[in-house]
Amino acid sequence: MTRHDPHDRIERIGVEEAFQCSHCGHRWYYTRSYCPNCRGETFETDALGVGTVVAVTTVEVTPPDVRSPNWLALARFDDVRVLAQLEAPASKGDRVRFSGEYRLRSGDEHRGPRLTVVTEEE
Repeated sequence: MTRHDPHDRIERIGVEEAFQCSHCGHRWYYTRSYCPNCRGETFETDALGVGTVVAVTTVEVTPPDVRSPNWLALARFDDVRVLAQLEAPASKGDRVRFSGEYRLRSGDEHRGPRLTVVTEEE
């Protein structure tokens, strides 16, 4: 785990990492400067590993420069849930892992997490 000070600039170090509050132990995924549970300002990060798909959807009609179809999944990594783009279609119950980041559109500054289905060989 990596410990963070509240006065440091908050940036995600690895797309596969979750945050954990040093005060109450609550875990979350998306970057915040304080705990959404107790508003604590010190936290640590740790890798999430392999998760399970809870729900999936396919977006067929997308804005210009966004891939179509765009496969999305809500995945649970123990007590942390993540909404992410999938590399390929998946089903509820599939095991997934992080496979990096993506840009929704070319030239877009915002990056999001991408998941891939874990094969039996992995």
